[in-house]
Amino acid sequence: MTKRITAACAAAALALGAGLAPASAETMTTPALKTMIEGMPNTEANVVVFDVDPGWKTEHHYHPGQLFIYVMEGTLHVEFDGQEPRDYSAGEAFYETPNLSMVGGNASTTERAKFVVFQFGEPGQPIMVPD
Repeated sequence: MTKRITAACAAAALALGAGLAPASAETMTTPALKTMIEGMPNTEANVVVFDVDPGWKTEHHYHPGQLFIYVMEGTLHVEFDGQEPRDYSAGEAFYETPNLSMVGGNASTTERAKFVVFQFGEPGQPIMVPD
C-alpha cells in the first residue's frame, strides 16, 4: 500500500518503522517486504520502495542495520561523514555501513527519484535513526 506523506509528517516514521521523517518535500513509500531470514537467527529483512520529490533530503541520520540501496530512477546524492559526497544514478546500487552518520537526497531539483532500500538487521530496528 502506498502512502503519501509530507516532510513535516511523522507518519513517514510510522509507515517505515524508521523513526525519521524526510527533512523536506513530499515522498511516497511502499513497504514491499518485512520477514525473518531463515537460517540467520534474530535477523529481519525490511524492503521499502521510495518515490521522492525533486529536492527531497533526509535529516542527518545513521542506519543500525545492514543497508543496501538500488536506484531505479533519477539520481541520489549521498554524504557520509568523513567521506567525499557521491551521486548514484538509475541502475546503480550501494551499501551503507551500519552506524555511519550521513545525509541523502534527490540530486535533482526538477525530477523525482525512485529507489529501493533493503535492510537486514535485528527485528524491529528502524531503517533510519536521527543523530
